[in-house]
Amino acid sequence: MTPALTARLSRFLVRCYPRRWRQRYAEEMLDVLDQHRPGARTMLDLAFSALDAHLDPAWRARPALAGLRRGARAAAPWAAALIALVLVLGVPVALKVWQESHWTPGDNAGVTALAFSPGQRIMVSAVGFDIDGTDTIWDVADPARPRPLATFEGGAPTAMSPDGRTVATISFHDQPVLWNVADPARPARITTLPGDPDVVLWGQAFSPDGRILAVAYTSRLDLWDVTDPARPRRLTTLAFHAAAPPHWYGFPGGITFSPDGHTLALTTSHNQVGLWNVATPARAARIATLGGHTGPVAAVAFSPGGHLLADVGYDGAVTVFNLTDPAHPARTATERTLADSSADYIGTNYALAFSADGHTLTAIADSSAQGPGRPATSAQTVSRWNLSNAGAATLIAMVSDHTAPAADQLALATGGHTLARGAPPGGTTVNLSSLP
Repeated sequence: MTPALTARLSRFLVRCYPRRWRQRYAEEMLDVLDQHRPGARTMLDLAFSALDAHLDPAWRARPALAGLRRGARAAAPWAAALIALVLVLGVPVALKVWQESHWTPGDNAGVTALAFSPGQRIMVSAVGFDIDGTDTIWDVADPARPRPLATFEGGAPTAMSPDGRTVATISFHDQPVLWNVADPARPARITTLPGDPDVVLWGQAFSPDGRILAVAYTSRLDLWDVTDPARPRRLTTLAFHAAAPPHWYGFPGGITFSPDGHTLALTTSHNQVGLWNVATPARAARIATLGGHTGPVAAVAFSPGGHLLADVGYDGAVTVFNLTDPAHPARTATERTLADSSADYIGTNYALAFSADGHTLTAIADSSAQGPGRPATSAQTVSRWNLSNAGAATLIAMVSDHTAPAADQLALATGGHTLARGAPPGGTTVNLSSLP
């Protein structure tokens, strides 16, 4: 049984306890599980304990003294069996828990998230997701020689605040976690935000002023005031439905704020991008939906002025929208990211960025391709378009490199001239390259 499966089954078993037990102890139990990687014995112990709690009448009725006495008599045989089990397994289980509480990173999932600091001197990469994920802080002042500074608990999704002092990652049970990285060599956990074990946390983004953290789950969006990261305050929760892409797509695509912080764009179901007015976060409201793709959306980006939005889909298309009136967006361009659109591209990863002046749009498509009658190949395609103020696009260049190593995650730094490529499953390395 894999560690990921064991961990999720352990969380499920906590939810199998009686309701009144969960109200008193579930949060504490989940915190304990969050501090170590549960093994098979941990799961077995939870299962027996949940069964014993259900058989104990004291958990099925209000705790009157007579009820407690009857419960004690009824539970005696089970308690004896449990004591015997503890005598047999207690020491090994305790030893195993102690070993597992000493967190060790996992690397089977490959690099799953990348984020640059605004000055592009620091980058954070995530390996894995919420079970045994890690985050690594890199000094990338010299892109040719990136230098790891520290590694800490985390995983995808990962986001960095605009001032580069705070990183949002994820906990064992899909809760946002804030880390202080003001000293990149010594990251320190600030706080863990409440989450929901029944939904998947797939995206996080800070507002341009760093005061708001948007957290996207598969069925809702939370907006948090993180002006004081040690005392975050939830402002609102909004219902929406994220994409549910096939397994090789990975997570749904993107979540990002407009430069003025008044609009939030995030990918939703039905191959669309939703726009939300978050000028007043506590009264955020959905204002528009952008469509046009035949597959889930992989990434979204605002132009520096905020009046254009571009997205790229797993169907290989880039679309550009004019947001002069955000409530009535106008699609101004639809382009291809791949030179050979006849191939059956699977496992393609995408990145998207505007130039600093907003006149150029760069898209990266890193693909494994299987065409009819020919073997599988891999290619990295860089596409650039010149954009008018209204959003009309003219192709500048489309260049493919078939010698690039496989990548499982891509990120373009602001301006579109530095590309980070994360290793596929089984690896943890990150490669940086400069684009002309």
